[in-house]
Amino acid sequence: MPDLHRRFLEISAELMCTANSDGYFVELSPAWERVLGWTLDELRSTPFLELVDPADREATLAAIARLANGSDIVRFENRYRRKDGSYIALEWASAAPQGPGEPICAVARPLATPDAADAAAVRLGEIRREALTAAVSTPIIQVWDDILTMPVVGLVDSMRAADMKSALLAAVSRTGAKFAIVDLTGVDVVDTATADHLLRVMRAVQLLGARCVITGIQPSVAQIIVGLGLGLPGVVTLRSLREGLRFCLRDLGYAVRRDAPAP
Repeated sequence: MPDLHRRFLEISAELMCTANSDGYFVELSPAWERVLGWTLDELRSTPFLELVDPADREATLAAIARLANGSDIVRFENRYRRKDGSYIALEWASAAPQGPGEPICAVARPLATPDAADAAAVRLGEIRREALTAAVSTPIIQVWDDILTMPVVGLVDSMRAADMKSALLAAVSRTGAKFAIVDLTGVDVVDTATADHLLRVMRAVQLLGARCVITGIQPSVAQIIVGLGLGLPGVVTLRSLREGLRFCLRDLGYAVRRDAPAP
């Protein structure tokens, strides 16, 4: 290989290589060490087919035969074994030998680097956990005929408020409930955007023909709502969930009495 070509290969950040008809790499760019973990000497001394995933060897041999017959290959995929035993998918662009005894010239690129694959796996796990958290963090409980309760605990951000809205509206529509109690006893802090979301939830419940009852609202949350200048027309606010249930039952025509004091 001319010195200029060898120098270009040495400084390239791409997976560049040449291979002979005996099935060995001849020249490799340093990037191969980074991607596969093998040293360049190890790669040159190992038949490259041994590094190919056994499931991909037949297709790889067919591609080599095409190159030997003078056909370039623009896109070909197979998997190579890394030194740690894992496999990485590569996409190849290969040029056929220019004559007898000339090498195959090729460039490969990882379809997913190990770091990217790890990051994708981590993100997938996060998405699954978020979905599970959303499912359990916004329970809708039918405590009585025509009465739904949504106890809210912990931090409420805009995304969670949107999930609450969707879950509550779906439950009201499905059950035909006349009352929806949103219990905020477990919520200490909300931002202004979230407070606005909560108010939108209440209005949406009313549009479905149900009445919204807010219980356990904390002073800090109340101050934010007041500071926004947003009213709560048609929304009943009560001190506790028990009082909210008592209000709904009475409005539905049930006789509700306070517990008698203990003797």
